[in-house]
Formats: sequence, structure tokens, C-alpha cells
Amino acid sequence: MKFASIRNSPRNLSVTLPSFGFSCASLLCAFLLHSSGALAADLKPLPNQAGNDDIDLTGTVLIVRNDIKLALDGPDLPPEYMAVRMKVTPKSGAPLRLSPDDFTLLSRKNGERSPALSPHQIAGGGTVLIVKPAANQPRGDGTTANGPVWGGVALGRKSPSTTNADPSVRTENAGDDGPLVKLLTEKSLPDKDIKTVVEGLLYFAMDGKLKPKDLSLIYQGPAGKLIIDFK
Repeated sequence: MKFASIRNSPRNLSVTLPSFGFSCASLLCAFLLHSSGALAADLKPLPNQAGNDDIDLTGTVLIVRNDIKLALDGPDLPPEYMAVRMKVTPKSGAPLRLSPDDFTLLSRKNGERSPALSPHQIAGGGTVLIVKPAANQPRGDGTTANGPVWGGVALGRKSPSTTNADPSVRTENAGDDGPLVKLLTEKSLPDKDIKTVVEGLLYFAMDGKLKPKDLSLIYQGPAGKLIIDFK
């Protein structure tokens, strides 16, 4: 290391700065590398959203009954149902196929899963929804085994000979689209090709007392696979 020296003459004044063995360029590179590493460490998935080069997803899970009533402009869903308000933004510029079938709600608390349900599965169309612990399915209570089972949710068709009404079982005549079915359809996330931002509700059935932090929403569709963790 050389210390600064000063040469003074009547005509000029020169200063020799100390030399530390590295240049300003190397200092800048080291600073940029440190900054980029710190930034990468801070980049974590944000709650309630997920995205990639093709799509951005933002969601809010609605469990509190008043929140569901506000989303539906008044009516409520039965206690075992919940909704997720979704905003979907396509990013590629090309048409992107979007469907509620692309989404599955997962309980991180007990491992239960529910696909997005159609308005007919909730409120009409002759479909019976029976919500029971997963260990008690898929047999019993007049259901057949031809309906899919999703971690505590069984969809089947009720035998018309059943006489004992179960409050956890609801059915309507096939083709009877009541006002709730129409309302849920209007509020649903659309099932179509999209090129611009769309918003709507997804409907799920989950057993037990859950909080938003217990749930994740899985998207698996034409834009790949994404997971939204709710908070």
C-alpha cells in the first residue's frame, strides 16, 4: 500500500492517491452481486396470489357467512360450503382456456380436497351432496358408489325410496333451476376462452371448522400448475 504523496511546484500540484489493489469496477461488481443475492432471498410467494409467464391469479377465500352474503348480494350458501373470489389475468396475449374444473381447494389442516362445484351440484339439477367425514364414505345413506369422492365430499344420487330425511342431504327435481342456481351461475368464474381479465366466484365444500390460513387453492390448467396459499 502506497500512501498519498504531494508534489508541489510553482506550476502544478499533483496528488498520488493510495492504491489498495482493486479497482472501482470490482467494487461495483461486488456490490451488485451482494444486492442481487439479498433481493433473491427476499423474493417469496405472496399470499393470496400466484402467477407465471402466462397467467396471474389472485384469490380471496370467503368462509365468514356475511362475506358470502355480500359476494352473492344477499343469499347465503349452506354451512358446509365456502367460496373463493377469483381474479384471473392472462398474460400471453393468446386466448387462454379457463374453467372452474382447473381449480381444487386443499385443506392443509387435514388433507381434504374439494374440486370447484357447479351451481347445479350445490342448489339443483337433482344432484345430492352429502358431506361426511372421509372415513365414512363412500357407502351408506342411500348413495351409490358411482359418484366421485373428494376427501369428505361425496356426490351421488339419492334413491327415491328413501323416507328418512337427513338435514345434510339436499335434492331438487332434475331440471329445476331455482333462483339460487341462476344467481350462483351469474356470479361464477366463467368457463370460456379469455384474453382479458375476468373475475368470479368458485364454490367448494369442506368439512370442519377452517380458517383461510388452513387452505390452499391449486390451479392446474392450460397455463401450468400454480398454488395459492391463503392468509
